[in-house]
Amino acid sequence: MTAAPADANGGRTLIRRLADWASDLELDDAPDRVVAHLRSQLLSQLAAARTGYAHPLGRRIARAYGGPLQPDPARAAVSLAMAAICLDHDDTAYAGHLSHSCVTVPVVYARQLRLDGRQLLTAILAADESAARITAAATLGPFRGQAAAHTHLAGTVAGRLRALDAPARAWVNGLGLAFSVPPWTLTPGFLSTDAKGFAAATPIQTGLTACDGALAGLRGPADVLEHPEGFLRRYADVPLPDEAVAGFGTLWHTETLSYKVHPGSAYIGAAVDCATDCAAELRATGATPDDIAEVVVAGSLLTGGLDRASRARHIGPNASVAALNFSLPYNVATALLTGGLGPADLMPPAVERPERWELAAKVRTVHDPRLSRAALLATAPLGQALRRAGEHADAWVRAADERAADLLPPAWLAPETDFRFATKRLGARVTVRLHDGRELTAHRVQAVGAVGGGEHAALAREKFLRSGGHPEVPHMVAELTDLDAHGVVRLISLALSGAADEARAEILRGERRRPRRSRRTLSVDTRALEGAYGRLLGSADSVPDHLLAELALQAGVLAASGILSEVSRAAVDALVASAPRDVLVDLVRRNAAHLLGVLDRMPAGDAGLWSRVADELRDHVERAEKSARTGAERSPVADTGRNAETGSTGRLAETGSTGRPAETGTEGAHGG
Repeated sequence: MTAAPADANGGRTLIRRLADWASDLELDDAPDRVVAHLRSQLLSQLAAARTGYAHPLGRRIARAYGGPLQPDPARAAVSLAMAAICLDHDDTAYAGHLSHSCVTVPVVYARQLRLDGRQLLTAILAADESAARITAAATLGPFRGQAAAHTHLAGTVAGRLRALDAPARAWVNGLGLAFSVPPWTLTPGFLSTDAKGFAAATPIQTGLTACDGALAGLRGPADVLEHPEGFLRRYADVPLPDEAVAGFGTLWHTETLSYKVHPGSAYIGAAVDCATDCAAELRATGATPDDIAEVVVAGSLLTGGLDRASRARHIGPNASVAALNFSLPYNVATALLTGGLGPADLMPPAVERPERWELAAKVRTVHDPRLSRAALLATAPLGQALRRAGEHADAWVRAADERAADLLPPAWLAPETDFRFATKRLGARVTVRLHDGRELTAHRVQAVGAVGGGEHAALAREKFLRSGGHPEVPHMVAELTDLDAHGVVRLISLALSGAADEARAEILRGERRRPRRSRRTLSVDTRALEGAYGRLLGSADSVPDHLLAELALQAGVLAASGILSEVSRAAVDALVASAPRDVLVDLVRRNAAHLLGVLDRMPAGDAGLWSRVADELRDHVERAEKSARTGAERSPVADTGRNAETGSTGRLAETGSTGRPAETGTEGAHGG
């Protein structure tokens, strides 16, 4: 599969299209829920850096490159990024470990450029959206996660240039220069030595140098991503150029962030959570580590693959921090013995305790096809990319692991158009078997903190405070949009040093910035409907298949045609026959998010009609959720078919957002 030609969009290359949008991006362009993620992301990344600097490896990083508050922002960015990555305590998005560049670069330049709180968040937003999109375009390739160091080329260029309010042409040249020399991560050093830190440091240095050149007039290739010999051709087995430019202003990658509550790879996070759950039960039984015969961790193919790669390196007490981060046996054993996993468990004396390694030797992994299926169906880490790849997904998955190909969701599932209900289902099941025959089992469908799993603001706050951070910082982050430049400097200094008097009194002001655009007022209030869908998805396991099919089809048709109508039984039966239950649940999630996105963008003139129909649809969804709780089998949409305005089935708005004719069958609703 080859990338789109450079002139596929009227001569505007991928980088030009991305630069035109992101260079003009304002904080008010993003919904409040996305801005809330930016606050959590900032606080969580500051916590990751603090825990990194407190570790012996972090202290060596500071000796080598200086601290995060030094006057040189380029060296400060390298130091801060390496400290945050060194314990694998950073957060993840659908596409990329964004924060090492997308947060770090705006933070270090905020002090030099005297950014206020809104400008800092805007720079992080632009960096997130740019880096995630380019990373997503190369997801089906040799690098994902932290190994995809090229993420930070985009995050660095976008974060710095948006902080400077640089014009789009500087973005094009900066990205073109940076992506002409992308890093290529080698597995041995990345998995088992301190070289992992350079997966963030090296592209940040390259990106900052590219910014200097672009601002001085150096030119880079605008078609570097999609050129036949360009980045996507070399870094993606299946290039996905549309991922770089799809859904500007509607598909917010920032809201796919998952937050780590303990250090380590995201592929083993749920297993550690399960082990933590089992620890309390184990203590209650009075059992000792010697009473444990074996620990069986059931996981997806992703978890199993990481475990095999880690075991091949014979990890022990003298292993590097990177190797410990990837060791499922050590981390699961530690959580079972201590009831948790924290930064102190990755350094002496904890890592030298023999009982941990004795128990780790009893840990083994097995593959659970159901967990692999859930992982492939979820948005992250691969689901959205596989949907975008379409018919090319099967061959790519088969080349990676033949077993996974048999677990792929139906090929007709389209990419998501709205990430507000995004998921990351890397689940696990841990079974502790005792010598006397007793068993303790814990199961998690996803790790604590994974996207779609709960309140991220509270998790980020707790993570920061556990890192020993100043208690005033979470309050300042919560009010960040109201902070002036002096307040931002004080926030950064408090967060990274704990001493308010280290804030510099005078910082040179950066370039003048464009006047802010006024915030767009939403025409249709979708909060109640979004909440109803959220509750329904939380109890979807109890909703009958035909109700799920009706709700999925109804949301898809309504978004496409402006009709709230009864869905034919034949269409429902056809969908139930063609889609397994997990796909039906996912269709409700996808189509609901797509519909809510359409309502968010509704022109003011249509607001009255759509508000009424949204209220009526909310009632249907709430009744479905209630039926799940009561066990009722009656369809919540069986008595619908009335237009909220006229009382009869019909088109609600001739000027609806799609402009497409009504689609009354299943085909048009599958991919919403």
